[in-house]
Amino acid sequence: MAATKVIIDTDAGTDDALALFMALEAHKRGCLEVLAITTVQGNTSLHNVNNNVLRILRTANLLEIPVYSGARQSLVHPWTFDEQPYHGKDGFGEADLPPQPPAATLLQPRHAVWALVQLVVQHSGEVVMVALGPLTNLALALRLDPAFTSHLAALYVMGGNTVTVGKGSITGSVEFNFRCDADAAFVVVGESSVPIHLTAWEICNKAGAFPLSVRDELGSTQTAAADLMNKIEAQAMQTLTVEGEDWVTCDQLAMAWVIDDAKMKKLQSKHEKNGPNRAGFLEQGGKPLVTATRTAMLLWTPITCAPFFLQSLHLYILPPPPQGRSSRGQMVIDHDDQLSRRPNMVLMEAVDVDIYVKYLSMAFGADI
Repeated sequence: MAATKVIIDTDAGTDDALALFMALEAHKRGCLEVLAITTVQGNTSLHNVNNNVLRILRTANLLEIPVYSGARQSLVHPWTFDEQPYHGKDGFGEADLPPQPPAATLLQPRHAVWALVQLVVQHSGEVVMVALGPLTNLALALRLDPAFTSHLAALYVMGGNTVTVGKGSITGSVEFNFRCDADAAFVVVGESSVPIHLTAWEICNKAGAFPLSVRDELGSTQTAAADLMNKIEAQAMQTLTVEGEDWVTCDQLAMAWVIDDAKMKKLQSKHEKNGPNRAGFLEQGGKPLVTATRTAMLLWTPITCAPFFLQSLHLYILPPPPQGRSSRGQMVIDHDDQLSRRPNMVLMEAVDVDIYVKYLSMAFGADI
């Protein structure tokens, strides 16, 4: 079975970086084929996001993967960065990194939104879309071509929250990506014609949280990826150490789900494997990362799940209301199916942590 084609939309903070390394390693091992990476403002400015993505590709020796620069601001309400962003003002922890060639010399000439629309039509029914940041580019693609998502094989999103009070990542009730561009989330959740495989904030804060000792062990691998990750996460690790908090993985968890689904489909195929021989555990059988789901409706955003986690949740979610100072971008789930609508999301609920740690190890460059 051929590698699963993916396009990754990212705002290139430190968690995006490790998620990208994970995807690029799966690309090298023949499990994924990364067709393109599109960039969007979120964790940092679009200029920084472009530079960060190119640095990751250079580190992975995969600069041949095309990068398309996308939306530099939210759809309606301009996003204002915090004075001290978690990922640093440059998205990469303000680490002392060597200079690299100007991004403009390596970026593709087409805007990311046009590239998305054209690529999914060119590979209709084959592309898995992975959104790791605000959904601005995807919303604009839907506005340019309302049939955009109908051409996708699947759509995976890291974002949103399932608990309405006291569980947000940026306010007491809202997750960062959906808050950053609530209007875009409203469009994508409300208009996607394929179910959204959603990795929400709560599962990241539960199954994706690890003691710093685990992060230290993962980062001890002697690879270029680990070296870069250790540098760009140094500031955050210092803060987490002082505050006694865990290392929480978000985009990494969403990407692991994508790869695991691709892995399971490939293992189930009776065709010859198509890709490099250095597949490691990606060619091994065993349990999927997610093993249970339940259907429901997201009153504010759609959800759907796959067999890589222990539990997941099929939901219909309404798009997030654009108004509200503290609740803007908040998801509301129809737990009791009062609207009687077809589920539009699969929500990850539980993860086989041992399997997930293998994906994290692979992202750091471990030869597993």
